[in-house]
Amino acid sequence: MVKNRSRLVLSSVLSVSLIYLCLSCHVSAYPFGRRQLRFNTDGRFKILQVSDLHYGFGKETPCSDVSPAEMPYCSDLNTTAFLQRTIASEKPDLIVFSGDNVYGLCETSGVAKSMDRAFAPAIESGIPWVAILGNHDQESDMTRESLMKYIVKLPNSLSQVNPPDAWLYQIDGFGNYNLQIEGPFGSPLFFKSILNLYLLDGGAYTDLKGFIYKYDWVKTSQQNWYEHTSKWLEMEHKRWPFPQNGTAPGLVYLHIPMPEFSLFNKSTEMTGVRQEPTCAPPINSGFFTKLVERGEVKGVFSGHDHVNDFCAQLHGINLCYAGGAGYHGYGKVGWARRARVVEAQLEKSKYGHWGAVDTIKTWKRLDDENHSLIDTQLLWSKNTTDDINIGFYCPTIPQH
Repeated sequence: MVKNRSRLVLSSVLSVSLIYLCLSCHVSAYPFGRRQLRFNTDGRFKILQVSDLHYGFGKETPCSDVSPAEMPYCSDLNTTAFLQRTIASEKPDLIVFSGDNVYGLCETSGVAKSMDRAFAPAIESGIPWVAILGNHDQESDMTRESLMKYIVKLPNSLSQVNPPDAWLYQIDGFGNYNLQIEGPFGSPLFFKSILNLYLLDGGAYTDLKGFIYKYDWVKTSQQNWYEHTSKWLEMEHKRWPFPQNGTAPGLVYLHIPMPEFSLFNKSTEMTGVRQEPTCAPPINSGFFTKLVERGEVKGVFSGHDHVNDFCAQLHGINLCYAGGAGYHGYGKVGWARRARVVEAQLEKSKYGHWGAVDTIKTWKRLDDENHSLIDTQLLWSKNTTDDINIGFYCPTIPQH
């Protein structure tokens, strides 16, 4: 009896120890003091993408491309009000600032103060947020590295200067990192990433001869890091406990659009509008090909071209613009500033628990009188499969 009781106590202690060890290992993968992202108890995770704020000095900073009637009272404060309004309406689980957060070309000093003001609505909301850099952010009194180091330290920021294993790939740029969204409380997938976000530094301008004032691209080192991270996450997704089939869906955020964004020009090909050419890098570095090969990424979300806001699909990957949110950057008179929302919804398992991601939807919020919600669309569904189209016909060859 005593031996059995001792064994029971020992077994309990070992079980608790293993659980504690598991928790400790899990938590240690994330920076100290930072919360882990996970789906809500209603099985949803919502991301608000805000791009091209081009923030300056607040009320002293004039607006661009607004009506003459708006100009006397329009400033950066309109941008702030739009963000506050959108955060209150959407109540996102994560806010992503996708580059050109400040207008370094015009505000050449005190850029830290401009960033404080740009990110203030996110910080005040208490909602986790992240940022990457665009081509204008570093045109001030801070380098790209120092900008990211500053952003990382701001309240509620989950941004990273670079991944912990950046040295292994000698990774280019600053602001390359992965965010893992885990299952909700009470779900068997509580400790498993079921939605993966990849944020990348697309650089600013190329310094190659013959490409003056042309935009940079995602480098080979960054692609190698993405591929390694993607494969590691797939392995974790299939590992005990509760091993899953296939890979968890992924989303990519970067500022400068890939060349593939330029392939769409007809309204029938897209949801949303194109109102300017795609300002993509002059060299295709093959990042889109890498995404197609891996097969996990369902959407790439870009900024940079302020008056484009469309989504279009290519080889199973949605290429989406956010549309410009800031009033200091260029826009179009009569075309409201806007931000993009992406929402992932989990499926219910046969046991009543939340399972894997079932659907990914998107829409846009406008800074108009009604704070309009437009262009709701389904980006991806777990139950949707595309028919294979070979694209040619092979006739019967007569035998001799």
